[in-house]
Amino acid sequence: MNEYFINTWVSNVAFGRTPNKRAYLAQRIQNGFKGVDTTHPLAQAIISGWHLHSPVDCLVISPELKLVGRQDANRLYQDNVDRGLSQTEGYRLFLSEALEGKSPGLGKIVLTPVCPSMEVMDTFQTPMVPHQDYTVVEIDTTAFEDGGTLTLDIEVGRGKAAGTFYLFDGDKDLPTEKAPEGVAPSVWECQHGAAYVEALGARATEWYVGPEKTGKITSPFDQGNLFRLCVTGSVYGVRGSLNAFSLKISVF
Repeated sequence: MNEYFINTWVSNVAFGRTPNKRAYLAQRIQNGFKGVDTTHPLAQAIISGWHLHSPVDCLVISPELKLVGRQDANRLYQDNVDRGLSQTEGYRLFLSEALEGKSPGLGKIVLTPVCPSMEVMDTFQTPMVPHQDYTVVEIDTTAFEDGGTLTLDIEVGRGKAAGTFYLFDGDKDLPTEKAPEGVAPSVWECQHGAAYVEALGARATEWYVGPEKTGKITSPFDQGNLFRLCVTGSVYGVRGSLNAFSLKISVF
């Protein structure tokens, strides 16, 4: 594109994202097609940027292979229309915000004393395998130097899935399918009990918010910090089921 960007397309089929094409992909591999190593850091950055129900994702990835911008191509088009921008202007703005560290499309919420509350909506899925398919909302409260109380007012939509909400410090790694070192796999996979809560290491949790129900998380902090909210389907729900959620995120 220019000296700052390399533009390329990556096939969802090649990455195994499209379930109804997996048999086709397996046949291609048998015929000599070289499959994608999805454990490669670049592949992992791409996979982390997949958005539920999005046929095409626009991703911006840094030279360090960190995802710094994401947008559903259809939503990007509509956002540009809503803002009165041409598609060229809107796409350039998306790229510029990614370079400036604004994390467009990645759910980063920046709260300040002037703007201490924001709302966000997104979707989540009950994973087929525990500790996968997280929807992540990044929350930046660093402007509150003297601390405060982070409050999340949660509403879950009318879909079939119930939600589980984990609030972590921003520098904590997300839970993975593999159990942490020193934690029995059986404890990790069951996703309940005191031993599991200790291993998870979340600041606060809403374990079950059912369809069309509400929940709340409050977490005091002494000094402005980065937080990460992870949303997933409840372990008690039907695997693969979907729902939407809305959040009012505030600092008091």
